[in-house]
Amino acid sequence: MNKSIFIKMITLMAIGICSIAGPASADTSKLIGSLVDTLGVTEDQATGGSGAVFREAKNNMSSGDYSQLLKAVPGIDSLMSAAPQTSGLAGKASSLLGGSGGSATGMANLADSFSKLGLAPDMVNQFVPVIMEFVQSEGGDQAMTLLKSALF
Repeated sequence: MNKSIFIKMITLMAIGICSIAGPASADTSKLIGSLVDTLGVTEDQATGGSGAVFREAKNNMSSGDYSQLLKAVPGIDSLMSAAPQTSGLAGKASSLLGGSGGSATGMANLADSFSKLGLAPDMVNQFVPVIMEFVQSEGGDQAMTLLKSALF
């Protein structure tokens, strides 16, 4: 076997091994299981709802803070991809009706996401403590503080 073919084979094997291993992530199945058990929601609702909460937090964080949170609790980005898309109209309506934007807009967007999942808007208040506990257990106090600051 000539040297060129051998090097190509080793390179392809290395690429294959790296793609199989994938990125490290927090065990978000713990969070989903906790939401299902504690709140009696479906797995899809737990995944989409927690993703919506993390997406809202990301929208309220600096990129540096979000990077720190993601580093402390990898895997939350996959939850965000499962969150239903919002039109943003709920937040715009809130602002037009005298809302100050910011947290009012965020809550309107979360309520919209939860509605699309078949959840009542007040379920947001039940999801957040479970999510905070998960973030603290997986990423520590600093990660939990970053998330809390972004949501409240």
